[in-house]
Amino acid sequence: MGVEVDNNDIDELVEEHSQELITEELMNLHCVSQQGVEESLLEEEKVTAKQQFSGEIKEMLKAWGTVASCIKKHHPNKAVAVCATNLFNDNAVTHFRQILKRRRQKIMSLD
Repeated sequence: MGVEVDNNDIDELVEEHSQELITEELMNLHCVSQQGVEESLLEEEKVTAKQQFSGEIKEMLKAWGTVASCIKKHHPNKAVAVCATNLFNDNAVTHFRQILKRRRQKIMSLD
């Protein structure tokens, strides 16, 4: 391999690994390990929360579709009904559609 190693290098390496870890080092290793587990759990919770929120968005969009359709169908002034539902779509509903669209794109890119 072309690596030059002498007895002193080997002795130094063995000595470094033969020493017992002190309590502080063990605590630090435990904390690092614990942090990794906690970060993992938080990431899983975020994914679950996003999935639940996506479900709520889908329900809301379905309900809005029903409401908008009913307003357009039954409001006596069709121009006002269309204008009002379009305004709400543009200013509120589009935000939630974009969230779902971005999530679908992320899922598709992961696949």
